[in-house]
Amino acid sequence: MSAPPPKDEDDMTPEEREAWLKARGITIETVEDRKAAASGGVAPVVLQLQGTDVSEDVDGVELAFVPADTSKPIRSVKLPPGLLQPGSGDAAVNFVKPYFASNTASVDASLLKEQAGKQFAGGNLEGLDMSKLTTGAMNAVAAQGSVETFPLVRPAESNRYTGVYVYLDEVGLLKRLQQNKRATAIAESCGFSPAPSFYGDVFIGRVATKPMMMNVDFVVGKDTDRAAEWMQRAGAENLIWQAEMNKIQGNSDTQPPAAGTEGKAVQESGFAFTQDDDEVEVTVEFDEDIDKKSIKVVFLPKSLKVTYKGEEALNINIFDKIDVDGCTWQLDGKTKLVVTLEKVQTGVMWPRITT
Repeated sequence: MSAPPPKDEDDMTPEEREAWLKARGITIETVEDRKAAASGGVAPVVLQLQGTDVSEDVDGVELAFVPADTSKPIRSVKLPPGLLQPGSGDAAVNFVKPYFASNTASVDASLLKEQAGKQFAGGNLEGLDMSKLTTGAMNAVAAQGSVETFPLVRPAESNRYTGVYVYLDEVGLLKRLQQNKRATAIAESCGFSPAPSFYGDVFIGRVATKPMMMNVDFVVGKDTDRAAEWMQRAGAENLIWQAEMNKIQGNSDTQPPAAGTEGKAVQESGFAFTQDDDEVEVTVEFDEDIDKKSIKVVFLPKSLKVTYKGEEALNINIFDKIDVDGCTWQLDGKTKLVVTLEKVQTGVMWPRITT
């Protein structure tokens, strides 16, 4: 059978025409070729942060870049569309890896041994082959870019199964990089107490897990604000996720009871509290018989303030949101004020009452 006649050039697709010309020894420079030449092989994340990205006008999924140096602004970078292939998972990991690889700081040998002692065998290094855990080996790993992800909020039904993650240099501590106070503050706003320490520059991104895993925008300004709605919900959503994991792993019954449950009040500075699935009860005791007319209680979605005779008796920021309309207060005897806070997210036990 004879070969089909070649297509007329006017009937060819751009891809067919490019292949036809290249097969005849004609050099074709594509848009991708020009971008690669302009970048000199430098990773897109590095180009963006240097301000020399030749594809800034291309759409992509936004991440936040949070420098450890607080004098530098938090800024956005974009995952290129080419990395966002269906079924490819969290593309941010490979996107940010070259940035961490570009930091050529060496691993501190003494700190490496110290951290290994903490991580293995409770500080006993006898069972650890230190010949394999060398500074050279760790530097070789660091040179390739080593990324650790830390979940600020886990996927849950209330956030449409979308998590928020910090992407950090896995060996940032061993490189003795500067502590990233802004990243730690964001983690604290998400309910972590104590908040973790992050070292070096970090990225923060959002990942949807249903119907398939894919990166979605994490917007600088809107999402990095400490008052952002996702941060306000994070503590409760992480507790829901943990409860689900306990059920799956079959160890929910072995978990210690939450603070203030089982009828046992938790004594804090200036007040005590108990809680159940729906409410938190705060008790403030005074040194004198209470004049009910002199009591003023102010309920806000994330705070509680009590004044007596014009003086502040209690002022706390609350762990999670309360339904202001469902909150009440009453006197218990002559010297006790009992404040009832109605939880917005019912069925979730708080690990503590304050942020």
